[in-house]
Parts: sequence; structure tokens; C-alpha cells
Amino acid sequence: SAAAMAGKERTSISSILTCPSGISTLKHMIAGQIYKDYKWKVTAENVAVTAGGKQALFESMFAILQEGDEVIIPTPGWVTYKYQIILNNAKPILAPLNKKFDLDIKEIQKVISKRTKAIILNSPNNPSGSFYSAASLIALKKIIKNKAIYLIVDDIYSKIIYDKTYRTPALFAPQKKYLILINSFSKSQALAGWRVGYVIANKEIIQAVTSYQSHTTGNVSLLSQIAAQEIIKKGDKTKKFIQILKKRRKIVAKLLQTIPRISYDLPKGAFYYFINVSRIETNTEKFCEHLLEAGLALVPGEAFGSPGFVRLSFSASTSKLIKGIKIFKKICKKY
Repeated sequence: SAAAMAGKERTSISSILTCPSGISTLKHMIAGQIYKDYKWKVTAENVAVTAGGKQALFESMFAILQEGDEVIIPTPGWVTYKYQIILNNAKPILAPLNKKFDLDIKEIQKVISKRTKAIILNSPNNPSGSFYSAASLIALKKIIKNKAIYLIVDDIYSKIIYDKTYRTPALFAPQKKYLILINSFSKSQALAGWRVGYVIANKEIIQAVTSYQSHTTGNVSLLSQIAAQEIIKKGDKTKKFIQILKKRRKIVAKLLQTIPRISYDLPKGAFYYFINVSRIETNTEKFCEHLLEAGLALVPGEAFGSPGFVRLSFSASTSKLIKGIKIFKKICKKY
């Protein structure tokens, strides 16, 4: 039974409740995986299991932010970052990426202040599908090495890579006590609906995350935690998934080449094309409404801080991608 599998993690309240930060076996397994992937020695006390990556991000920010603090977001960046910062009574500060969607160190230097509490790094990046170069990460490390600035590394796409030059930003953290690593089983393991994420950080942050979680959602579903354990036991199965995505990425590139007045870069990771449609329409919210009316859902660049772009996911089936890009091409021609 589920209760038997939970073992000693059962509480007196109910046989299906566990420690708010997750069952100890899963936390130990995650800690082992972190050493394997990052050569970072952590224990179960450095791990909190959360209901997906979103909860891991929010609770980590709750643990470190105070009113008036600032958090730098390289832009374009995932829409949720901005609102989670605001919900924690802090201020999001946008730092534009360069034309190759790499970190622009000068832009980051411009906005670092005495109020800067953290920098969020998501590489491979949602929405661009690009990742930050080792050179830019080394430069960032030099800038913040003597500052009490947290690096919040959202590594949710770190297993979905098409270019071997990739290095996770977590490897460039000047001080581990200021590193907060976020990940989940949603993207690389296709377990999105099961809501299992985790945060790796110093013990004080994990204690704050655990306390917050104990008074809000409580533990992640026990069945979801058991499923996550089984995934870790069976080992990394993303290679097949990546091969499928590579084929879809190639198909989409060929189809997009037939559409005039757009431009894009071949994604190096994740499963998004970030398409520049500014020669067709700069108001991409309006443009995406027209696409939706025609039966295609793309995300407007405004959501990521980059008007003039649209995000296309190639995680859908090949047949759906072909159908969707036909709609995209048709609407582009009408402008």
C-alpha cells in the first residue's frame, strides 16, 4: 500500500501525509543525483521536494526576499519570475540579453545595486531556446564573487540539450551558500501533471521553505513522490526524448524557412523557437489573437518582455506541428 511504502515518514494525522519537505528516501536520492550531475556535495537537509518547479521558485524567493529587495531577470525570461518576485514584495529588474540571447554583462552591471538580492538564471532559456555561454557566466561570476547576491538557477531544461558546449550556470556560482538550484521532473521526465519539483540550497533556506510549505500546501502527493523515486532508480531516460525533439526541431526549421519576413535561431536546448515577426507585426499580442482564432496557440513576446517575437513549442506531435505551421504561414501572408 502507499502507506507501507511511505514507511517511517507517516505522521499520526494520516497514513498518507509525509514530512512537508518530502520523504527522506526521495530527498537522499535527489541529493545523490545532484552530486552526479553537479559534483556538489549536499545532503537530504539541503533538499525540499515541492509541488513542481513553480512552488520551488516561489518558496525560495519567500525565504530570501524582503520588501524593497531587487531581483534581476535576464530578458526575455519566463513570465512567472516577474510575478513571483512581486508577490514576495520585491522588485523585478529586467536586464536585456544580447542579440544571441546570451547574458549581456554590461546590462547586468548597469542594474546591480545595493538592493540586489538575487539574479535568476534559466539556461537553456525559456523562451529563446538558447543557453548562456561559459564566457558570459565566468564574467558574471567575477562581478558578484564578493557580493551577497543569490544565484537562483532554474535548471528545468538542463537535460534537454542539443549542443555539447552547454554548461549549467550552477557550476559558476562563486559561493555555494548563495546558490539556489531549482529543478523538477516536469519537462525532462514528462511528469508535469504529477507536480514534483525540488529546491537545493543551504540548510537555512530549506528550513524556511519547509516551514512555509507546512503551513500552506503540506507535502507533495505521496504517489507523485514515489513516482519520482522510480524515475531516479531507472536512470536518465531523456536520450530518446531528445532524439525525438531533434527530429521535430529540424522539421520545424524547414517549414519556417518557407515563411518570408520572419527570423529565428536554431534552439540549442529546451523545445522552443522564439520567432522574430516584427517585420510582420510588432504587436504580437494582437498577432497571437489572430493565430488563436485560426486554431493555433503561440505565446506573444510581450509575456517574456520581448514584443515583436512569438514562442512556438515543438514538443507537440509532428502532425500537429505541420498543421500549426501551415496556419502560421497563412496568417503571416495576410499581413
